[in-house]
Amino acid sequence: MIPGGIALLILVFFVKEVRIKRSIAARTTILSNIDCVIRGNRPFILLLVITGIFGIGAFNFSFILLRASELGIADSLIPLVYATINVAHTAISIPSGILADKVGKEKVLIVGYSILGVSTALLVSISGNIDYAYMLAAIFGLYMGISETAQRAVVPRYMVSELRGRAYGLYNVVIGITFFAANLVFGFLWDNYGLDTAVYYSMSVTVTAICGMLIFIRRYSDSPTQRAAT
Repeated sequence: MIPGGIALLILVFFVKEVRIKRSIAARTTILSNIDCVIRGNRPFILLLVITGIFGIGAFNFSFILLRASELGIADSLIPLVYATINVAHTAISIPSGILADKVGKEKVLIVGYSILGVSTALLVSISGNIDYAYMLAAIFGLYMGISETAQRAVVPRYMVSELRGRAYGLYNVVIGITFFAANLVFGFLWDNYGLDTAVYYSMSVTVTAICGMLIFIRRYSDSPTQRAAT
């Protein structure tokens, strides 16, 4: 509550919003807002599709903690596994942001997708040593830090400034819905058909998303932000 309260005070009293002149009229319904974001913007639509494909295979860190428990980590030490995820997440965020500025957000997203694939494979590849659980948590944390950083930065490349708020809203709706579905499916497969089946599902979807992003980069990643208006 204390950090949250301090953040709120700073936001209210010290953050000043920069007003911009809007050339696009505001829409009043959800459907009309979605329409004005995606109409004629093929790159952004494809970005949503690829993100959605990846999202239905990207599972939550809770499954890493569950696997750590199966590997022999005592319940009292599970918070240390979670801390390992967060330390890796924090450590990689700024370097991944710098890399994204240099080589492109989309390419860094592929790195993030690939690291998820590695951590997914390790769910079934490692066994019998509790040290592996911390290694798995660290790799998964790297995926989270890289992917979340690049995801937040990629939208402005394909959307004019007047519509970026709505574009972020739609982008996060896609991420939220697919992520929710992914966790349900991954957990269902693990419970009913075994971890191997759940891992195969997630890796298949992840590889599909990586291939889609590679194609997307070849066609659109060199486009300036202004292309979103065409």
